[in-house]
Amino acid sequence: MLKTISTLILTLLMTLNTVSAETLNNSNVPKKKQTQAGLYLNSIDAHEILKKEANKILFLDVRTRGEIAYTGMPTAADSNVPFKFTSKKYKWIDKKSMFGMTPNPNFVEAATQRLLQKGLNKNDKVFVMCRSGGRSAKAADALTAAGFTQVFSIIDGYEGDTVKEGDKKGKRTINGWKNSNLAWSFALNKDKMYLESKEKDKDDKSSKMLEKMDTNNDNTVSESEFKAFHKKMFGNIDHNHNGILDEAELAEFKKQKKLKKEKEKQEKANSH
Repeated sequence: MLKTISTLILTLLMTLNTVSAETLNNSNVPKKKQTQAGLYLNSIDAHEILKKEANKILFLDVRTRGEIAYTGMPTAADSNVPFKFTSKKYKWIDKKSMFGMTPNPNFVEAATQRLLQKGLNKNDKVFVMCRSGGRSAKAADALTAAGFTQVFSIIDGYEGDTVKEGDKKGKRTINGWKNSNLAWSFALNKDKMYLESKEKDKDDKSSKMLEKMDTNNDNTVSESEFKAFHKKMFGNIDHNHNGILDEAELAEFKKQKKLKKEKEKQEKANSH
């Protein structure tokens, strides 16, 4: 009899876990954590699924390398592929009370590479985790737009959400991978790391261009910002303002750009 009751309780708990995963949708997920695909899991449910079918799932930690280095990483994660980097000049964003971030232009490419390395394809499940579910939602959308069909955002992330009131207000103690006592470690596996050099990130033209386009520093390039940037860029080259970029104007633009670089180099040498 006791054994029967225990079995029933275990079955009920398993059913509740399944329901919690299935009932996470756009109606009960905060707007900033919602994704185009509408596929969500919390840390505990993700962990339970990974225990059973980890070889069929790509689990990506999309936080910055700094976060990984100083706060650890889930041992179940397949790799760290940052969705964004901390801005190179640590630009402060007053509106968000945080340092700015810049997109990783190679995110989808690197994620795809990890997928193929595991012998999976774009129709297999991908779990995406960030600190608390905001970046992972954006990362999930990027992968969905690239043709991935089953991208799940882990809505409470690695560190969880912040407490809204009381003595622990502002602290991340209510959910998340770490707070759920799921396996993680400070000891990082090199094979799982995103190893592109800092110099490559620094010189990445795509990142610099995205930063220039984002004039209001909200970490999103709107259509108006995109058009304004390209209008300004084109206007600097189209010297006769006829709306056509001819070879002579392009040659002059390249010449002036080269002269500017040489001047900057000379000024730097003179300063030493």
